[in-house]
Amino acid sequence: MRSKRKTFFSILVLIILVIAAHFFGLLNPLENILRGLVSPGSNLMYGLSVNISGQEDKCADELLKNKTAETALQLAEEENNELRAQSQFLQKQKWQTVGADVTGKNIDTLGNTLIINRGARDGVKENNPVIINDGILIGKIARVEEKISIIRLINDNQSKFAATIMNTDRSLGLIEGGYGISVQMNYIPQNEAINIGETIITSGLEENVPRGLLIGTIETVEKEAYQPFQKAIVKPLANLNKINLVSVIIGH
Repeated sequence: MRSKRKTFFSILVLIILVIAAHFFGLLNPLENILRGLVSPGSNLMYGLSVNISGQEDKCADELLKNKTAETALQLAEEENNELRAQSQFLQKQKWQTVGADVTGKNIDTLGNTLIINRGARDGVKENNPVIINDGILIGKIARVEEKISIIRLINDNQSKFAATIMNTDRSLGLIEGGYGISVQMNYIPQNEAINIGETIITSGLEENVPRGLLIGTIETVEKEAYQPFQKAIVKPLANLNKINLVSVIIGH
C-alpha cells in the first residue's frame, strides 16, 4: 500500500514540475525540437486531409447535380403524363378549355383555394369548372383578374355542385365542401339506396358545369330515421393537395 502511495505522489510531483517548467518557459528548447520533428508529418497529414475533403466535396457536388437533373427529369415526365391524359380526354369532348399552371395555394380555416396563371384575357370567367386528367372535377373559378384566377376547390367551405350518384336510382344531391378537410353529398332522398364505393359525377343541372365530370366515390353513408334526406361522405378522386396542371372549361 505504501509503495502504491509513494508511486502516486511521485507521478503527481513530476506532473506538477513539468507543468511549472512549461509555464516558465524552461521546456521551450525541447518543445521546439519536438515541434520540428513532428511538423513535417503533421503538415503532410493536414495536406492529405484537405485533399480528401476536396475530393469528397467534389463527389458531393456531382451527386447533387445528378440528383437535381434526375428530379427535373422526373417532374417533366410527370407533367407530360398529366398533359397527355388531359389532352386525350379533352379531344373526345366538344368543350372549349384553357390549360393553366397552378402558381400558388391559399389555405385558411374557412376554405381551400388555388391560384392559376390564366385570367380574363384568356377567356376565363367566374363559375367555370376546373378539371384534371380524365375529367376529374377539382373545383370552380371563384375570382378572375386580368392574368390570374382563383379556383375554389371542392372541399372549400363555400363550394357547391349539383351531383348524381351512379346507382340504380341515379340519386341527385348537392356536393358541399367542409372547411378544406372533407367533401360530402347532401340532400339525397331518404328512400333511395346508396352504397359505399359508388361513383359520383356532376349532374349537369347547373349552368356552366357539364354532366359527367368525375367527383369522387362514397366513403360513408349517414342515414337517420324519419329524416327526408340522407347524406354521404365523399372521397374525391383527385388528390387536392398535389395539383400542378389544370384545364378550365370555358364553354361546352
